[in-house]
Amino acid sequence: MKMRLLLVLAFAVLSCSHNTPNAPGYSAAIQEAQDAAYEVTRAGGTSVGIALVTRDQVVLASGYGMGDVAASVPATANTMFPIGSVSKMFAAVAVMQLVDQGLVDLEKPLVQYLPAFKMADARYDKITVKMLLNHTSGIAGTRYTSAETTVAVPGYAEAVLASLADQRLKADPGAFAVYCNDGWTLVDPLVAAVGKMSYVDWVKQNIFAPLGMTNSTFSLAPLPDGSYAKAYKSGVAWSQEYINVDAAGGIYSTPADMAAFVRMFLNEGLSAGGTRVLSKESVEKMGVDQTVGTFNPVPNKALAYGLGWDSVTESGLGQVGVKGWTKNGGTFYYGAQLLIVPEEGLAAVALGPAGGGYAPLAITQRVLMRALMETGRISSFPTPLSARAAPAATAPAGLLASVEGIYANYAHVYQLKAEADGTLGMRTLTASGFPTAAGSTLRYRSDGWFTSDAAPLVSLSVVNGGANKYLAIRSLGGDKSYLDIQAYAQKVTSPGAPLSAAWSGRLGKKWLVVNEHPDGIPFLVGEDPRFGLKELAELPGLLFALPALPPINMGWQAQVVDASASDQTAGMMLLIPGLQGTDMDTLDVVVHGADEWLRWGGYLHRPLETVLVLPATATSTVAIGTEGYAEWRSVQLKGSTVQISISGASAWRLYDKDFTTLASGGASGQPVVPSGAVTDFAYLMLFGDAGDSVTVTVP
Repeated sequence: MKMRLLLVLAFAVLSCSHNTPNAPGYSAAIQEAQDAAYEVTRAGGTSVGIALVTRDQVVLASGYGMGDVAASVPATANTMFPIGSVSKMFAAVAVMQLVDQGLVDLEKPLVQYLPAFKMADARYDKITVKMLLNHTSGIAGTRYTSAETTVAVPGYAEAVLASLADQRLKADPGAFAVYCNDGWTLVDPLVAAVGKMSYVDWVKQNIFAPLGMTNSTFSLAPLPDGSYAKAYKSGVAWSQEYINVDAAGGIYSTPADMAAFVRMFLNEGLSAGGTRVLSKESVEKMGVDQTVGTFNPVPNKALAYGLGWDSVTESGLGQVGVKGWTKNGGTFYYGAQLLIVPEEGLAAVALGPAGGGYAPLAITQRVLMRALMETGRISSFPTPLSARAAPAATAPAGLLASVEGIYANYAHVYQLKAEADGTLGMRTLTASGFPTAAGSTLRYRSDGWFTSDAAPLVSLSVVNGGANKYLAIRSLGGDKSYLDIQAYAQKVTSPGAPLSAAWSGRLGKKWLVVNEHPDGIPFLVGEDPRFGLKELAELPGLLFALPALPPINMGWQAQVVDASASDQTAGMMLLIPGLQGTDMDTLDVVVHGADEWLRWGGYLHRPLETVLVLPATATSTVAIGTEGYAEWRSVQLKGSTVQISISGASAWRLYDKDFTTLASGGASGQPVVPSGAVTDFAYLMLFGDAGDSVTVTVP
């Protein structure tokens, strides 16, 4: 109640102060922003930052709610928020500045400017600079190792370069556009090599400075309390996020600073003071749909990538006949959105931590729709769609049988099954198989889609794309006044032959991640450190990788790989444009001493079955190896609670037998090992620098 009262009071104050003056002619848009922010804070969100600009003025740049609840610090126009992948827009501007200076040609191969870039795939030298900016490089996705932490971890871009040397491409460069963070991370060393200064310095000197973005920074050091909006869970503030992927997502910024940034696009590359930041030609090139002419079985207006932009035909504005450019950003705890109407000279920004139903795209759509009404560009304000499905109809002969099968995307596996009553069942793979879930029965409708009665505004269809079939999903977008369609999953077919003896022998085993940073946010939120493999009887010859430390909170995850060609490598096999084909990985078996380790993306894993047991009533010395990987040890439970002692580590974590975190600490500690059956174990993850020795005493 105290937090809620503080937020309501702060909102009342900030509706009138700490903001830019209300601009004449946009009173309804300003009120819409205030209403949206109030809805979030009233529902439990702690803070929101919103900006609205025209070519000529900053109409609104405001913070609402509390940036720091415990210290009673309100959010203002100058409160910093992590902007996540909106940072990619700064990377795109940096590259286009090099283009403007004649130092980079977008059509030239990346290796021409960055000779250190190499991959374990002969096609890598066909990747052009433009392909980094429009998501068509074919690079697998994201190296999550040390990407998001609670301390600064320098050298992430260099680590990505090294990691890519062992990786393969998911498709020919330029074949289709699929979201790819690692491609954007490569902008960092590209700018450094061509611009003759670090990427961070380039952005500070050539973008922040001329735009007057004095309160924007990278995740390089602790931020003073009160300077940034904290994120909360159950009333407790999370630690500051360090997004170490500088070019792909590492910037903190404010409503006022982001207002200056989006105004630059409205003014064809000029700052408010008239400084040329980007050429008019470059601004225009960034707004061209890059997906035209690429493989795209389910064209999606919401993911019509520009150079940096997520879409240059934004769906919400498109429904009222207005062209919009948009970019979304998200971290573990925060979300951000830019939405620009270039032809109308309007732009909106939303920044904030998750909570209270905060939806940044919907907020920017609402604010701009009101502004467009005030200018007379549109005649009515869109309203949410009614929850009503099209009437049921009889499916065409053979349709149900043709769509049956197993479909997969980067994180989940689905089964479509024709039922005897003429409906279609959709089930999601879990550790126990394909259980029937409420709302998973879909009926064919008069509009040609399958829809359930339980979720009338979510529909699916199956379409052909080249040699594959794709599951298309139609669902509510943004402000819930329209429907978006995207390619959601690809139908999976078996290579025919069963798994080899080598791969079959790895089923049922678990591997433990060894190279995540001890302050990685996946550890903070308690993600499972185990990697596993699964097979499905319906798809012989294929494996399903069960990732350790899932990158986002999406529940149980699985990704299909083809193990038919090699006993040492299981390859990527899904070709899904857009978002659902991102972060594909190749599974490699790596011989490490006498063990088989597994490499999945940027993570390396050691076998659980060979973890050494620490002897009871003894002090053991654990050496950190030359690679600096974390060491794992187990402690057998004895039926009674014991307290062990740890010293000499840089950090440690204690897990129970189900790998739920029991305790964690720094250089030393005395965690309690719970009681349990004599057949059970607890597990220690010990961190340190290469060559360190960690002492562990088990009483």
